[in-house]
Amino acid sequence: MTSRHPTHDTQKTSQVAASAMTEDLTDYDADVFTLDPKVMAKAEAPVIVLDAHGVPLFANKNAVGFANGIRDGLFPEIYQLIRRTLETPGGVVEMMTFEVQRGTATLELTALPTTQNQVMILPRDVSMDRNLREALIDSRQRYRDIVEVSSAFAWETDGSGKFVFVSPRGALGYKADDIVGRFPRNFLLDRADHDSEHVFRSHKAVRDVPVWFRRSNGRDACLSVSSTPVYSRDGTWIGTRGLAHDITEQRRRESEVATARNRDRLMTYIVRTMRDEIDPLKVLKGASDASTRALACTHCIVFKRSDETGEMELAAGDAGPAINEIAQQALDRLLSANETIDDQIGEYRILALMCHYHKRNNGAVIFMFDADHPQPTDGERAIMTEVSDQVGIAIEQAIQHERILTLSRTDGMTGLLNRRAFFEELKRRHSRLRRENSPAALMYVDMDNFKLVNDIHGHQAGDDAILALTQVLLDNVRPADLVARLGGDEFVLWLEGADVVAASARAKTLMKESTVLGKYSGDADHPLGISVGIAVHEPDSQETLEQLVQRADQTMYQVKKVGKGRFGIASTPGSKAPARIED
Repeated sequence: MTSRHPTHDTQKTSQVAASAMTEDLTDYDADVFTLDPKVMAKAEAPVIVLDAHGVPLFANKNAVGFANGIRDGLFPEIYQLIRRTLETPGGVVEMMTFEVQRGTATLELTALPTTQNQVMILPRDVSMDRNLREALIDSRQRYRDIVEVSSAFAWETDGSGKFVFVSPRGALGYKADDIVGRFPRNFLLDRADHDSEHVFRSHKAVRDVPVWFRRSNGRDACLSVSSTPVYSRDGTWIGTRGLAHDITEQRRRESEVATARNRDRLMTYIVRTMRDEIDPLKVLKGASDASTRALACTHCIVFKRSDETGEMELAAGDAGPAINEIAQQALDRLLSANETIDDQIGEYRILALMCHYHKRNNGAVIFMFDADHPQPTDGERAIMTEVSDQVGIAIEQAIQHERILTLSRTDGMTGLLNRRAFFEELKRRHSRLRRENSPAALMYVDMDNFKLVNDIHGHQAGDDAILALTQVLLDNVRPADLVARLGGDEFVLWLEGADVVAASARAKTLMKESTVLGKYSGDADHPLGISVGIAVHEPDSQETLEQLVQRADQTMYQVKKVGKGRFGIASTPGSKAPARIED
């Protein structure tokens, strides 16, 4: 049975404790420091005892690895620690960092000298504490550095929504003191923008919300604001804090990129429309139509400088007399102003630009907008400039195309239609005659004794003779008629609407006018002149073009056979009568 009365040992312990409370605690008794080796061996904290030379004498279970490392010479720093400990009556406490397999370890070593000239070391691993502390310090410094060097500034608002903190360097040209104590709405570009102000009073985290502020110099600034709510320990919302980045320049670049992309898209559409056409003149029409759609203008009219006259002529975008007249007025002003005009004519806003190729003006583009159309943006103006450049190239291609077409259809010496061009046009004319039941005459003209001109006087004289006959033919035809050189000294005429009487009269005139060729004759016995064979297409005739050509050609050779210097009129189709030949 356990006694209810205190034992003698219990009473003694209580007396010692009471005495300790009244005595100086810095006094010590050897009995107080008596340690049981068994307790040390089982202690959870690592314990190592070393001799004066640093040789481990004892290590409990949690210090065996460290002791073995000391014995193997892995931690030579310990020897200096032992020396300092033996020289210091109260021992030492030091932080040491050692290289270990997993990297480095930082230990707090409490080293105490013993009465046996030995050292007891109580190591404590503080690696994690030290790493966390250093990481926290680094993190705070990194945060401060990033905020300071970036365009962001930190801020915090209280429960009323006022700024209570702003980065010390301020923001947007304001000093921190200019912002603290004021509401965000005082700095908003639009003070009625309650949604933007709400970001600074948000009860939940938000990220990258664009907010437009006004700088201290009055200019606009776009901020990307991120915020998180601040709560008290009892869960009450007490404010909001966050970061704001100045993204004004980024927004400007994004806007420029978007404008450039839109401009490229529209120009790609316009250029692709132009390139889909093969005929250069249709290319200009494609440019006009595509520009009208891409720029939402009312009309886009293209003028091309004539290669022959040098005058500006309408090439694409024909919109009727009234609109064409306004375009002509714009062109006249453009030619006076040179390069560009931005004007109002009648009910239209006009933007006109000159077109160039290799710095040579070759045309103009007139963009016409309704009077209430918004002022063209810089991007739209850039598109118009690019369109005028592309049209300048297309105009040059059209001019070159016309030149090539002219060369392919005309005789190089005389400028008259060549054989291919004449018969292409003749097919169209003959088809129309059959529909309209109108008369016309085909007249073959061949020079007499031409070979002697070349043989006696040379080819230059022969060329002069051909040019002289060309002028005679041109002087005696109407605009509706056709004149061509088939080759050598052979010519052909198509007399539109001419019957037998008209064709005969024209032939007599040509015979008379051709006497000017006499001066080019090879000799007096062989005068240079012409022979003419005529075939008349009568109304209601079912004669084919090939039959008509054959009648005219055969008639001309009959004239040559009977005697040169005459003209003959072929008999009617189907008749076996010979041609009627006249002087």
